[in-house]
Formats: sequence, C-alpha cells, structure tokens
Amino acid sequence: MKKKYLTIIFLIIIMLFSIYNLYNSKVMLKSYSNYYIKELIWWVIGFLVIIISSRLNLDIIFKKSKYLYVLGIILLVITHFFGITINGSTSWLKVGFVSIQPSEFMKIPLILSLRSISLRNYSNIEYFIYALVLTLIPSIIVFMEPDTGAVIIYFLIFITFIFMRKYNKWFYIISALLLFCIILIFIYLYLFQRDLFIKVFGTTLFYRIDRITNFLNQDGYQRNQALASLRSSKLFGRGELIYFPESTTDFAFTFLVSQIGIIPGIIFLFIYSLLIIILNSIKTDKYIKGAFITIISFQFIINVLMNIGFFPIIGITLPFLSYGGSSLLSYIILITLILKKVSNDTYL
Repeated sequence: MKKKYLTIIFLIIIMLFSIYNLYNSKVMLKSYSNYYIKELIWWVIGFLVIIISSRLNLDIIFKKSKYLYVLGIILLVITHFFGITINGSTSWLKVGFVSIQPSEFMKIPLILSLRSISLRNYSNIEYFIYALVLTLIPSIIVFMEPDTGAVIIYFLIFITFIFMRKYNKWFYIISALLLFCIILIFIYLYLFQRDLFIKVFGTTLFYRIDRITNFLNQDGYQRNQALASLRSSKLFGRGELIYFPESTTDFAFTFLVSQIGIIPGIIFLFIYSLLIIILNSIKTDKYIKGAFITIISFQFIINVLMNIGFFPIIGITLPFLSYGGSSLLSYIILITLILKKVSNDTYL
C-alpha cells in the first residue's frame, strides 16, 4: 500500500480516538460538551486540505515563503494587542465565530523561511545569523503572550535546521557551553532574584518553573490527580472517574487511558508511532520532513512522559489527540507539504 494512503488511514484512526476522547470529556466539565463537534469540524477541514492540495501545484507556497512569514508576524502582533486571553495567555484571535491561534500556524512559515535560506549560498555564519533572527522575531512576540510551549517548538525547528547544516564540532561545543551559561543565569535569577525574574519573564513562566520544582519534589495537584487517574485505569474499559485539570489538552492521553483502558492506550501509542515512522520514511523535501519529525516526535515523547509522571508539566500538548483546531490544522498542513514534495512534486 502506498505511504500516502497509510498516512491517511493512521490519521483517521487517531481522529477516532480523539473524537471519542473529547466526546467523553463532558464528564469532567460541562464546558467540554461541544469540544468533540468543534474538533471534528477541524478534522474535516484538514482532510479537505489534503484532498484539494493533491490537485494543486503548491510551488507558490515555497516561492513566496517570505510573504507568508511576514503575514504570520503581523497576525502575532495583532493577537498580542487585540487577542483573546484564556488561562492567562493572550494567544487567540477571534475571526467571526472561530478562534484561531496564530502561534500554532507560525511554525509553517518559519519552517518554509528557514528552508528558503537553506537553499541559498550563504556562509555558515551568515546562515546562523539569518536563521536565528527569523526564529527570534516570532519567539519574542509569542513569549510576551505568553506561550512558552510555542517558543520551545520554534527553537526546536531552529536547532533542527542548524544540525542539518552540519557545522563543525567546535561550533556545537561552544554553542552548548553558551547555552549552559544561559541556563545557569536563568536558574540563579529564579532561585535568588525572584522579583527580578518575574519582572523580566513574567508570572506565567515563574509558575511554569514552579511546576518543574513540584515535579522534582514529586508534588503538584494536577500531576497527582492525573497519576491517580492512571493508577485506577483498567486493562480494558473505563476506570474510576478522577478529576484533573487540562484533561482535553495537556493530559488528553491520561484521560484517554482512563476511558478506554491501558491496553487500548498502548495500541494508540503504537499507531501514533507508526504514523511518525511512515512519514519519516517518505522520500521528500528533507527540510520540511526533518522539522516536522523533530517537533512531532518531541511533543509525542514529552507529552506522554508528562502524562505518566516522568517529566515536568511544561504545557506541551499531544498533536491530533489534544483539543485545539489551530494545532491540528497546522500539523495536517505540514503533512500535506511533506506528501506534496515527494518525487517531482507528486504523491507516492
């Protein structure tokens, strides 16, 4: 079977898991009651994008990446000043009856722009500076929302492109040392200059760091409730209903296991892994594929580790399972670009 069809089949299976999960989420909060309908609409739009794009020449998207990048930055700025604030983060923009999250879509023009400069004959130093500036601009704007999860994704994309550039070993050694020094300064400010830390980075990031310290101390309400729900889960079928926050986003996987059981939960992880493996095996544009595989694998691994208590809660969701139309559609668009850029711009 062609890899295109396998990709779509696995996406449909994951969609069924997601919709079923969101349908059941109303037992947690009444406000979740219509989440599954909204998410289903985004899934339909996503599959329409795949179908329609298969009949179009998307070269213009790659050729005009700088305009898409500028448009993305404009949307981020508009969101910063006129966006909707949810859970302390001004990350959503109201467009008619729909709320979109421009920071999620921004990773697409960022990848395309970094790909564009990768194809040019820049020196390694020039390339690094251009790539860093392209990454810093949206990162700074999004950091002020604040949305640290998106900033992490942007810099993962940046690091992926830097590694694909293949610098010499001293570049990576020096970069690692500089990063280590920055982390030490960051930790010092958090531990000994907390007022200055909050003034510079804001209260949201401060509380995110507190989550990490709670993790190290094996403490935290959200973490403990989620783990209690996992422990009460059966091998098959629903376990004991235990409330925990963010059951449709950060902890969607925990809620899924509590609803369908441990064995089906493991099957879901297996299918998700196969989707990543199949996409990674496609002979396509190395820059788009490399960036996509890096960020999807990172979110998959970190989110699952968060859900089972092996990693601090840092606001990383699980694409395709967690609720969020902007995230869902942005990743489907990236998959579409991967499928379109195979041999001679046709599907496998």
